[in-house]
Amino acid sequence: MSFSPRLRSFTLSLFALAGSAAAQAPVEPAPWLAFQKLPKSKQAEVLAQVAAALPVHPLVTALQTLASEVAHTHPERVKPHAVRQGKRTVEFPHEVLSLPRRCLYLFGVGTIEVRDPAHPERAVVASKSTKDKPNAGVDPVPMHQALRGCVPNADHALAVVLQRLDVDTTADTFAAFLQSWRNGEESFYEALDRTAGTKDSVFFFDSMLGDFRGQFASANGDPSLRSLKGAHDALHAAFLACRQYRGFREAVAWSLVLPPAHALPSRLARYETKVAGAYSLREQVMMVAAAMDWDLAKLITTITTAAPPLPKPLWNSAYDPYPAWSAIFQKLLPTMIERAGSSDAFLQQTRDDWQALATAIATACERLLPTTSEAGHKP
Repeated sequence: MSFSPRLRSFTLSLFALAGSAAAQAPVEPAPWLAFQKLPKSKQAEVLAQVAAALPVHPLVTALQTLASEVAHTHPERVKPHAVRQGKRTVEFPHEVLSLPRRCLYLFGVGTIEVRDPAHPERAVVASKSTKDKPNAGVDPVPMHQALRGCVPNADHALAVVLQRLDVDTTADTFAAFLQSWRNGEESFYEALDRTAGTKDSVFFFDSMLGDFRGQFASANGDPSLRSLKGAHDALHAAFLACRQYRGFREAVAWSLVLPPAHALPSRLARYETKVAGAYSLREQVMMVAAAMDWDLAKLITTITTAAPPLPKPLWNSAYDPYPAWSAIFQKLLPTMIERAGSSDAFLQQTRDDWQALATAIATACERLLPTTSEAGHKP
């Protein structure tokens, strides 16, 4: 590969799978559109009844318990670096998701950032103008989630699951480094993740490689980082290790909060792609969670206890979370077969049960909506 004097081409050729096509915005259920038309006071009345209306199920209980922890403060593991180029925005702001979200877990930093659903590209800034106004604080997102079949506040549960899974601090400084450099409106993690497995390349100035060398060469005593090409190769390898580490954990977390009928975010589609003779990671996560009777706290602990550490330094070797995960799955296979007769039957049973739960959640919350006359609508 040749390098221009001013630019370096970071070509991600090690991932063979191309990213899936851009996801289409999900069709909004009619009850959600009806809910939005209600006066704020009526919305507040409906929202107050949601928790009591939910079906009794261990998955609902587990996700609600995790969601309740979102307000617990955690110190920043690494202080986010100042943005070197452009302006910092919330990660993946234009990602089309089945789960409306109000918060985002920051990998490497270890904290949960609040985001504005109406303006997903920026974090929330409290407005003084709405203070003390009746019903000004009505948060419709839990209802929106429920009407799509998700457990209300599943976005909070998602953030907490990611926070619990991200326990290896080896990549924290590198994650902050990737966030500090921008490719237009996106961080370099977003840009490199977006182009991984495609023919596209991400270009960046030598100054970024110089910054990488300055931050990591002396700390790791690696002579290969003294040249720009050596720094390029090391940065490439470090990103791939981080992507494997982070992507696996994101796929696990999303698989625990999204009903089976909803696709994972498109950048994680590789984790639900079917391979002949094998279950996708998403299918395995559903099966393991069901075999553990939806004890998600236990599942998270099991994963983090068994997970291999990230390489030190990050560019030293590849990161592979699958052997440890496969051992967890294989250990529970007898339980799955005992309950359903075969692993395939257990997967189908789990999928059907979860989808039935999603339908029950949406139906229960739809019944809370007042009729047109009760809502005070004019004909």
